[in-house]
Amino acid sequence: MRIFVHIRDGSMDRKLDAPRGLSRRSLLIGTACMATAFTSGALAETPKMAEFFKTKDELDASLKSFGVGPLDRVTLLHLARPTTMLITKASADSEIPVGASKIGGAPDLPEALAWPMRQPSASGKRDVEVLRKLDAEKPSDYYKKEIAEKEPLANREAPLAFMLQVDFAAAAAAGPLDPDLPTSGRLLVFYDLVMLPWFGEQEKEKSLALIYLDDPQVELKRRPIPDLGMPTWGERREGESDEEAMRLPPARIEPRFSYTLPGSGTYPMMTRFAYPQEPPHNAWLEARTASPGAGCQLLGWPDLVQYDPAIDLGAADIHYDLPHNDSFIPTIRGLAGPIENWIPLLSITGYDTDAVDFNGGYYIMIRRTDLKKRDFSKAVIVYQTD
Repeated sequence: MRIFVHIRDGSMDRKLDAPRGLSRRSLLIGTACMATAFTSGALAETPKMAEFFKTKDELDASLKSFGVGPLDRVTLLHLARPTTMLITKASADSEIPVGASKIGGAPDLPEALAWPMRQPSASGKRDVEVLRKLDAEKPSDYYKKEIAEKEPLANREAPLAFMLQVDFAAAAAAGPLDPDLPTSGRLLVFYDLVMLPWFGEQEKEKSLALIYLDDPQVELKRRPIPDLGMPTWGERREGESDEEAMRLPPARIEPRFSYTLPGSGTYPMMTRFAYPQEPPHNAWLEARTASPGAGCQLLGWPDLVQYDPAIDLGAADIHYDLPHNDSFIPTIRGLAGPIENWIPLLSITGYDTDAVDFNGGYYIMIRRTDLKKRDFSKAVIVYQTD
């Protein structure tokens, strides 16, 4: 069983797993009193099922096969969201056409567009403080080396790491998109994967940049990766070049359409089926299997490591401090408007590579009101881990 502790932005020091993981952290995590609400036992010999549902009829038939009753199926199908599953295949960057959907490697940008930069990093400065305390308690050449590298980098501007790019036209060709998504142009995501700031720091530090290129005819060029100041994952792997150390390993993305349903940690399931109840499709959720190269998706209901980031983000929009007790569920039921306005634009929990383990998931959240206006500047990225 997972036990979660609720941490508001900046209210508690980060939990340190190991020196390499000083800035790996969970941003939005559940209350301890709610922990048992989101756990479930292993199912013996659970039948496995296909991951993709091209129509709601296919989804309905799958739910029925797991014993979900007709009234519950009506409710669930009403909540189903169209989703572009971003299925990945590890590829050399040179084998991925310019402008195609991809994760990692080098981005495709107009020549005149400047590479996005972050401001000095409060997260990096905190890491240095922690490293100094650790080194004072138990002197280590490793700590001293980390301080020497990280301190000057935290105090200056630095380029953001490129994460992925999505061709909306290719996504639309795979199946119907959410009506508020563009059907043309490209979206590129850059983030400070070196320092990993809190979501409350991202706007100030400009540590997340979503670039929407709305002209599908714009000329794109593959940009070389700049020096981020440190390797993306804290240290260079054997045989890596300077550029390879500053990027995610590249993989081509093939969009696949599917309807998805909310999991037990999502707002609609938490508020409709509060503990000790279980969602009516719990067995269906447990039986899902991941397709090869799965782990990234555009909108829909993602697999959450913890509970729905929209809950904390919606509460923050109205400056509401959520209770940390049994009134949590009754309280969030009354905050449906601001909470449901936040949706997971992109989810990244893994992809086809042996070189990267995210140890959790990155969820790029955006207000639906901002998405309708094509305003990607107010999005935030939330990292969740066990």
